[in-house]
Amino acid sequence: MSAARPPAPPLKASGLRRHHALMARFAAGPAPEAVALGDSLAAGWPEPDLAAATGLATRNLGLPGDRVQTTRWRLAAMAAFPLRPRLAVVMVGTNSFADGDAPEVVVAGLAELVAGLRAAWAPPAIVLASVPWRAAPPGRSEADRLALNARIGDLARRQALGLLDCDAAFRPDPATGLDADRLHLNARGYAWLGAALASLLRTG
Repeated sequence: MSAARPPAPPLKASGLRRHHALMARFAAGPAPEAVALGDSLAAGWPEPDLAAATGLATRNLGLPGDRVQTTRWRLAAMAAFPLRPRLAVVMVGTNSFADGDAPEVVVAGLAELVAGLRAAWAPPAIVLASVPWRAAPPGRSEADRLALNARIGDLARRQALGLLDCDAAFRPDPATGLDADRLHLNARGYAWLGAALASLLRTG
């Protein structure tokens, strides 16, 4: 497997400010029973909807613009908080995909992220989301996205993770779950994801 990109802070100053705001909110408590980590697709998932899907008090720690290596960097910064969440939901990878990272590099980073989660907070359950359908970025194709998702599925099986299969959740017409930019999710998309997550957690 190719080496993962090393952890790196947010690319923009606005992202770093938002990260610090999330840290301050974290410090103020109360400690959540579940956490969600990742990029803008995670960040846009309303906390009440996440809580309804998980059945747990859930804190959304998503940050727009995150790459896999950014989420790893932010987790290392948050690891000092002595949390013991029962569940972690990880949804990151679409920006790394758009950057042109090879599937092996993205998945190696996700494996490191999962290891970091286990070392920091030891959640008994971790759910890893695949990359939802999106308008193909320059230089990438739908076949590239599907190849990445196949490797994410393999990682989930190897590591005994729950797999939130976004392609299955968004059938038959994934475009109707996205905003006009054909990247970010709309209310329908989050409703589909919530139903898929709730079903996954019920059935294991």
